[in-house]
Amino acid sequence: MFKKYFPFILIYSIVIFLYYPVLFTYFSHDDFFHFKVSITDRGLGEIIKLFEFYPFDSRGIAFYRPIFREFLYNNFYYLFGLNPLPFRVFQFLIHFVNIYLVFRLVQKIYKNKIVSFFTSFFFGICTANVASFYYLAGGIQVQGATMFILSTLILFEKYPVLSFITFLGAISSHELAATVPILLIGLILIKHKFKDGLKQIWILWPYFIVVGIYLYINLKIIGYSTSETQYSPVLNPKTTINTLAWYGGWALGLPETLIDFVGPGFKLNPSLMRFWGNYYKIIFPSFFASATLIVFYLIQSALSKSRIFKDKRFWFFIIWFLIILLPVLFLPQHKSTYYLYPALPAFWAVLGIISYKMSRILFVILVISLVSLSTSSAILGRSTYWASSRGKLAEKIINSVKLKYPTLPVGSGVYFINDSTYPFVAQDWKGTSKQASYALNGEDGLQLVYKDKLLRVFYEDSGGIPDEFPIDKIKPIVAIY
Repeated sequence: MFKKYFPFILIYSIVIFLYYPVLFTYFSHDDFFHFKVSITDRGLGEIIKLFEFYPFDSRGIAFYRPIFREFLYNNFYYLFGLNPLPFRVFQFLIHFVNIYLVFRLVQKIYKNKIVSFFTSFFFGICTANVASFYYLAGGIQVQGATMFILSTLILFEKYPVLSFITFLGAISSHELAATVPILLIGLILIKHKFKDGLKQIWILWPYFIVVGIYLYINLKIIGYSTSETQYSPVLNPKTTINTLAWYGGWALGLPETLIDFVGPGFKLNPSLMRFWGNYYKIIFPSFFASATLIVFYLIQSALSKSRIFKDKRFWFFIIWFLIILLPVLFLPQHKSTYYLYPALPAFWAVLGIISYKMSRILFVILVISLVSLSTSSAILGRSTYWASSRGKLAEKIINSVKLKYPTLPVGSGVYFINDSTYPFVAQDWKGTSKQASYALNGEDGLQLVYKDKLLRVFYEDSGGIPDEFPIDKIKPIVAIY
């Protein structure tokens, strides 16, 4: 029994070692917003309303993701308030379930334990998890959706009804799950010859009907903000290839923050060395060693006409990676590694198949390079990823406000003043009050802390105090970064 589960215990232990700071990372930004819009009086009718379709203008929320957004935030706030630990523990539990499901699915498709464990191991520890863990608001949604996606694919053959139910869960967790019917077509074509498989595809009609209804609801009923330009699609092949290249590099293990230091022509900003410290001495050599070995093997396989390129299972995983990312490939201004989460099982399955075909010495070198890349980048993310630092800032600011003002009269106004001792960073950065507004998401954070919907929060860098607000209700405080 122990021997059977030891590989998972090992993977879980390494995940905890790499990502344990997440357990102590506070809420920030979108978290406070989701808590606010999810609050109900706990009546059954109000809970059911969390699953209804609301136009964007009514609540400021795009996309239909009620299970791991409204429903989850509602229940956790009711049970634990603003204590982040239960939420973070829940994240780890979902990730652990997904690691096991990845193993089960790859084993079901490829029937090779080395490839299956390779895939689940690197899925579990890879650097892209920095975003899905630290950026709670987005990360918990893709983690939950991936759990349902994997379950749908595993259950499809033997338990079609359960598979359809988990698909409904996936599509109610994140819009990336709308690509699942295409993945199911792939599973059918893997099992059957092409002509026979085409005859079997008709059984997927309920899935495609649901996707059609889902897209209509998101585009026509819910809608989205036309003022947020990052959601504007760019249909340019060169830009799309560039975006795909970034997602490929991130999936392999490059930190997301690298994109902030790469200019036109792939020129590297020298300040990266200062921002990353000595980690770049591990990350770049590990990345180039891994990429070189993979490209070398693929070229060698192509020249030798290896059977790997004739394997339907190999192409299934490649198509999975591309199809899952398709909805975000045309949003170059909205790239984020947390979108990678449901595509990572396919990415690492491809690399697992490639590495298994290598000689033993090349396999060992590749694994060492990949482990070095993922672990060093994950540890670097503890201090450099924006959601990690923003959570720390939100907790620090809330504690300082609560210390100075343990209670506040209903309808008070808190005014954050810039810390004059904080050094200039950049024009876009502005002062510490601007960073405080990001961390607390305007008024949302403190309204939740004081349980006062009438509480107003003003920031020096965001227009200051309005003339009509009574000055005697203002509670000033320096925004210490």
